[in-house]
Amino acid sequence: MRVFLSMWRMDPRICPYVIPSRFYGIYHLGHIIIDLPLITCLVERWRSETHTIHVPVGEMTITLQDVAIILGLRIDEPAVLGTCVLDVAGLCGELLGVIPPNEALKGSTIFIRWLFQQSSTPAPDADEVVL
Repeated sequence: MRVFLSMWRMDPRICPYVIPSRFYGIYHLGHIIIDLPLITCLVERWRSETHTIHVPVGEMTITLQDVAIILGLRIDEPAVLGTCVLDVAGLCGELLGVIPPNEALKGSTIFIRWLFQQSSTPAPDADEVVL
C-alpha cells in the first residue's frame, strides 16, 4: 500500500483545490511509514469494554480530536449523519466522465487503484472546471 500511494503524486494544479478542503493531510498519509509492531502492540492492549489502551503507566484513550490532528481533518463543522443510497457508477460517470467496471466496485466503494488510473494526471489543457 505504501509503495502505491508514494507513487501517486498530486498534480500541482489540483493542490489549490485540495488544500482548502483540508483533505491534503489524507493525501500525505500515503507517505507515512506505518509501524506494524506498534499497531500490533496497541491492538493487543486495547480493551473494548472501556475503549481504552492499557499501557504500563495507566490507560490511554484516542479521541476524535487526536485523529483530527493526526490526519489534518477539520471537525468543527456539523456532523454528516444518516444513510445515503446512490448509484456510485453513475456518479463516477457524471463527475469523472468514465463509468467504473464492476471489478472496480465493491458495494459503494471504488477501488483506489482504479481511481488513480483514471484521474492521476489531468489533461494538460484541463480548465478550472475539470480540475
